[in-house]
Amino acid sequence: MTPVKHLYVHIPFCNNLCKYCDFVRLINQPNDIKKKYIKKVTNQIQKKYKLKQFQTIYVGGGTPNCLDDQLLSELLSTLNKYIDKRANYEFTIECNPELVNVSQVNILKKCDINRISLGAQTVNNDLLKQMNRRHTWKNVLNAVQLLRATQINNISLDFIYGFNELTDADVKKTLKFIKELSIPHVSWYALEVKNNSILNKEKYQIDENKIDRHLEMIITNMAKNGYQRYEVSSWASHLKYESVHNKSYWLSQEWAAVGFGACGFEQQTYYENKGSLTAYHVIKHKLNERDYYFQILMMGLRLKKGLPLKQKMYLLAYQYFQKKLKGVKIKNNFLVAENINLLDNILIELL
Repeated sequence: MTPVKHLYVHIPFCNNLCKYCDFVRLINQPNDIKKKYIKKVTNQIQKKYKLKQFQTIYVGGGTPNCLDDQLLSELLSTLNKYIDKRANYEFTIECNPELVNVSQVNILKKCDINRISLGAQTVNNDLLKQMNRRHTWKNVLNAVQLLRATQINNISLDFIYGFNELTDADVKKTLKFIKELSIPHVSWYALEVKNNSILNKEKYQIDENKIDRHLEMIITNMAKNGYQRYEVSSWASHLKYESVHNKSYWLSQEWAAVGFGACGFEQQTYYENKGSLTAYHVIKHKLNERDYYFQILMMGLRLKKGLPLKQKMYLLAYQYFQKKLKGVKIKNNFLVAENINLLDNILIELL
């Protein structure tokens, strides 16, 4: 059995509710509740993993950096003991730009955080307000500058395209900002109206033509500016900035998960921590052969490079669906989608 090399930790707290979000999140919880939760999470990690070392740890949410300095330090200093510093480790935390300040950045640096995922979303401040975001574009710029001043240079910015209010000029302005600041990693996510989101309750309608147009602008200009699109939604300026942790998901590798709302994948079994904030329990779903192989293709074909057929699990998945697979090819012994923009069509054919 392959040892689990990746750990996801979920921090479900937020200061506000973004309209597009449907992750497990709790708004404006008092500090004593946050303190109990962090204590539970750190105790669970210490009890379950003891001296285990992970290649990557990803702290997501929610808004992990809405924790005060003491709780953030408590969480990250505990996790720091479980990151394998003998090799090229990746220790990531998601942050909201408006909460990034000098004392917080110093904690991140002290705890050996070496990758930051900043939720930028858009350069349009009016649209940020409509999304219920608390930051402005200036907050994003300030956060990037603060992180770089502390030598945390592996910064990823997340953007969403597909809002009806998002203009072509907004997309161009964002692309210009990315280029001028030499942001090493960028994720561009197409807006989805999720079931448990405010947008769904508002019956928000997406303009698919605008999504297609903006995606074409993004693909063309990111390439022109020297970025490699290595996954459907992900661009990196260099191979070293590609997200190692996220690749574990796309390659259907195993990852452990801790925290209320966290999802993990071990021994062909998905599990989710459900229940309540400090009394959550694990719900498991063992994948049968067909579902497992479908998941391998569904996730792996997101990668521009595709799936390495020299490895048995990927070869078996390919062979299982080989007769039904359309829109794929084998290149340098990798199974790749001929057009990753049409990935949904490939998967629908399989289903």
